[in-house]
Parts: sequence; structure tokens; C-alpha cells
Amino acid sequence: MLNKFLASFGIGAAKVDARLADSKVHPGGELRGEVHVKGGNVEQAISQIYMYLYTEYYKETNDTKTKHKEVLASYRVADSLLIRPGEEKILPFQLRVPYHAPISFGRQNVYLSTGLDIEMAVDPKDTDVVTVLPDPLAAQLLAEMEGMGFRHSYDSGICEYKKHIHRMVPFVQEFELKPTSMFRNELDEIELIFDVYPEGIDVLMQVDRRPSSLRGIFEEMLDLDEQYVRFTIDRQRGVIPGELERRIRQALVRR
Repeated sequence: MLNKFLASFGIGAAKVDARLADSKVHPGGELRGEVHVKGGNVEQAISQIYMYLYTEYYKETNDTKTKHKEVLASYRVADSLLIRPGEEKILPFQLRVPYHAPISFGRQNVYLSTGLDIEMAVDPKDTDVVTVLPDPLAAQLLAEMEGMGFRHSYDSGICEYKKHIHRMVPFVQEFELKPTSMFRNELDEIELIFDVYPEGIDVLMQVDRRPSSLRGIFEEMLDLDEQYVRFTIDRQRGVIPGELERRIRQALVRR
């Protein structure tokens, strides 16, 4: 009786451990592995074993930023499982990573949370960091930016709350790049947002001009120095070399 009481508080209870075959995955790919459930000191009835793939984003309200959790995908590993004391059960799983999952970049992480749903007890949990690799088209575009001398800012890659931009989640992952050679006299920075899907990638590029006059300073204060460019890259066609530079120069001559 004492063991059951302690197990309800997680002491001597069953434990769960998700073991990934490979923690690295591209958007649209699958995470595969095994869930290991180890019985504790007493027999316990598990109503379900669940997995959540999630990330975090920031939302600014009244000049204060707060962190929020967003579930990207979920998977039910098993239902109605009885685990006896000291018993170990191994269950395979496969979870598809959605295309809107953010890239693991800088301080932005993606996690896999695995839990046991046990009635009248603390649910045992296990959390693993998952490395979401950039989509090949996004990787090419970022490499092209770096080839032009752009360097990522400290906050580059962080997910920020943005309403009505993304179709599936309430945030976007913004890559902020600052010029160090080419365009350094013309630009403050460029921000890139990627919307990845099976056929290709949509790119939203914000070109932020450097003020060169009093008028330019006022434009910067009113955000009039920002030019938005949206374009699509077909996966079969791929990234055309020099495409980003051409689009940046086109944006600079627009008013």
C-alpha cells in the first residue's frame, strides 16, 4: 500500500525513455525510434503513451516578451498498457516532422516530449532535443547570403509571434542577417522568412535600407525604409545562383 501511495507521487513509479534512431531530421521527414517503459515498485495501469513534438516562441505585449510553447505534432504510441514491477516494455514509434517545424538554429530548439498517462498519479515524462535540419532550398539561400558577406545577428533564427503570416502556427522563424562587405553602405539588415512545403519554398524577404539623409532617418523612424519582397522557388528548378542578389538590388531601387 505504501509503494502505491509513493508511486502516485512519482516515487518508485514507472519510467519512460524515448530513444531516437537519429535525432537529426529534415522538415517533412520522420523521427523513428523506441519507447522504453520500465516498471517501478508496483503494478501500474497506463492509459496511454503519448509524444509531442514542440518548440517555443516569443510574443511581445506592452514591450514585454513572454515565451510560449507550441505543439508541432503529436503521436500516440500505445493505449491501455499494464506494466508490472521491474518489467520493461519496448514499443517502436515513428513521428512525421511537419514542414512548418522551425530549423534548429542558434537559440531556437525543437523538443520531443514523451509521457505516460497514469490515472491518479504524476505522469512520468522524458524530453529529448531534436535537431531539425534546414530544408535544402533554405540552406542554399542562407549559404548564398553568407557568400555575399551577410552574417547572422544574435537573435537570428528565433521564432516570434506573427499573426496571419503562417498558415499552421502563430509564429514565424526570422533569420536576421547584417551586411559586412557587399551592401554594407546601403543596408542595415535583411530578414528572411521561409514557408516550406513539398513542392518548394515561399520566401518573404524584408530589405531594411540604411538611412543616408535626414529624410532617410525619418523614413526609418516610420518604417518606410523597409521593402518587402515575396517570391517562390520551385523544388525541381532549385535556387538560381545570384537570385537573391538580383532581388535585393531590385528592392533597393524601388520607392
